[in-house]
Amino acid sequence: MTSFARPSLRTLLMTGIIFSGALFNANSVSATEATTTAGAPDGGANQVDLTFEIYGGGLHIVSFGTQAVLTPERYEIAAQFQTEGVADTLFHGRGSSTASGLLTPAGPRLLNYSQEYDGRFGERSITMALDDSGRYNVAAKPEDGIHKQGFSASRVQGKVDPLTASIFTAINSSAAPCSQTIPVFDGRRIFNLKFKELDQTELQPIGAGAYTGPAWRCSVLYDPVAGFTREFLVERAKNPLPPFTVWLARFDEQMGPSGNQPLVLPVRMMFETSIVNAIAHLTTAEVDGKALIQPAIN
Repeated sequence: MTSFARPSLRTLLMTGIIFSGALFNANSVSATEATTTAGAPDGGANQVDLTFEIYGGGLHIVSFGTQAVLTPERYEIAAQFQTEGVADTLFHGRGSSTASGLLTPAGPRLLNYSQEYDGRFGERSITMALDDSGRYNVAAKPEDGIHKQGFSASRVQGKVDPLTASIFTAINSSAAPCSQTIPVFDGRRIFNLKFKELDQTELQPIGAGAYTGPAWRCSVLYDPVAGFTREFLVERAKNPLPPFTVWLARFDEQMGPSGNQPLVLPVRMMFETSIVNAIAHLTTAEVDGKALIQPAIN
């Protein structure tokens, strides 16, 4: 059994990506139009650098960082994660991802995505590239879970990869940032991340979390759609994955790439897996070198 096929471990290692995930409405753009639009970088770029630390049972288990460059028309994003402490001993793993695409008035359009993992469960990699028909050419190592015929263009239309999803609280203009559903295609599976607002609250620093101020508290439900094994679906029917809880904060002093909406970033998350109950904190956040939160003082 491979690591990312295990619901519990996959949930743990993907949590950093989902934690920095957000809200958007995806828009369909042809590959030809995409290539033309993204041919040259535009001015007015914002660089957003985020670091998350994940703790389980009071122990530091995963570090996750993202670096995104956003312009009004396009984006590029990279991410890295690594296990820490006792988790590094038990589930040693390192990984990196990259994604690039267009920012349209209605949301993002993924052009290219890649992910690499090396650790206890061996080497794994996957790449996706949008072709002229609107489908994604997918190559993976190992090939398990990859559909030989691939998903049709209509099936993946409006879907983005997990890493692209990770930049969209930063550019979300909705007055209700916990009210949407993100449709995601990871090269093997299609699933939805369903957000629901629970309440608004005032956060105080705890543990590694340094953010102080107002935040939305939202639940995020992982909803399988296509590409999952029968065994997975049967197990999830018997033992549904509980929703994550994420807190989103708006930074009014910092505008997004469009210049007319403030950044909205995840600052805390709590989640459960069969391995561990964990909490994730946004520990550093910088936009063009400007710190948005101050480091925690222990």
